[in-house]
Amino acid sequence: MKLRNLYFISITLLASALASCSDDTETFDNQIYMNASVKTSTVLLKNTVPSTEGQFQIAMAKPENQDVTISLKVDPTLVSTYNAAYYDNAEMLPDGYYTLENQQTTIPAGGILSEVVSVKFNKLTELDRDKVYVLPVAIDQANVGILQSARTMYYVLKGAALINVVADITKNLIYVDWKKPEVVENLNKMTVEALVHPNKFDNSISTVLGIEGYFLLRFGDTAPAKNCLQIVGPGDKKINAEDLAVTPGEWTHIAVTYDADAQKVVAYLNGVKKVDTSVEWGTPLNLGKTMTDEGNGFWIGHSYNRDRWLEGNISECRIWNKILTAEEINAKDHFYQVEPDAAGLVSYWKFDEGVGTSIADYSGNGNNATALNPLTWNAVELPAKN
Repeated sequence: MKLRNLYFISITLLASALASCSDDTETFDNQIYMNASVKTSTVLLKNTVPSTEGQFQIAMAKPENQDVTISLKVDPTLVSTYNAAYYDNAEMLPDGYYTLENQQTTIPAGGILSEVVSVKFNKLTELDRDKVYVLPVAIDQANVGILQSARTMYYVLKGAALINVVADITKNLIYVDWKKPEVVENLNKMTVEALVHPNKFDNSISTVLGIEGYFLLRFGDTAPAKNCLQIVGPGDKKINAEDLAVTPGEWTHIAVTYDADAQKVVAYLNGVKKVDTSVEWGTPLNLGKTMTDEGNGFWIGHSYNRDRWLEGNISECRIWNKILTAEEINAKDHFYQVEPDAAGLVSYWKFDEGVGTSIADYSGNGNNATALNPLTWNAVELPAKN
């Protein structure tokens, strides 16, 4: 009998608890908040981007029977709050560099999301890239409750690194569609460059770029070690040197020059001359060959067959119709960027798109590249800040 009474009491208490929870669910205060997974949105300041736009929406937990009207404001008093939370010595973005397009927005009756709110930024190239600026945009008022911990979006503006995204070309292959092959043909004098970050050298051959058996930069093969750069010339003539060793897990800038008149090849790693040798290539080079099968044409990250990929990241691939001097190669920031209209620059694949499989030719010659497989794009900051 006692057990039966205890059973009924337990059931009654459980039902009461469930009813109480149900009542709480139905009667809690509905609140609005910034519909974003993070409270900050970074705008990178670049010399070539004078304006951009940020967008967000306001959300709430459950629909209301009437429109929810929300007013927004830029609140400079929150800069100190941002600095305390994120340890940034940021300053308020000055007037004239932004416009809050919508100072009022609405979540319509029956909905849970507002229309899109836009913040436009302009004259960005005038800002000091060595400073950090912040623009706090906050929910000011509404005819429902406001979730205080998520009422503000902080737009953070700071100088971009010279390279902010690169392509991981592991198990991938990229070909060039030579719309203007003539710009890389009859190259009597030539410089080829690439910025690479090999993760490891497990393959017997890891290809950087070029044409199989004609002109090719790759690691391994008959080189002293798998991590040594090998330079291949016409007739499959190879240049091997222990000094061309590259450390996996680090960024390395490669520059190779060829002078057909002097029959000479010079190679640099990170601006340091490693090879200066005579060759018997005997001819100007023609690199403007689009692939016709796996073993033909100019490739990036591929040669001969699909077992010779470069396992790692790549950026800043360039071809010049002149020989760059050691001073030019070691010029400030040269590893990370050059002017697209620089004299003698005839092909320039930055690998900075961040999406898709197409890689633009920044030289203006229209010789764009395409990856056959989806690319993985990795965020970086190059050169790294100390």
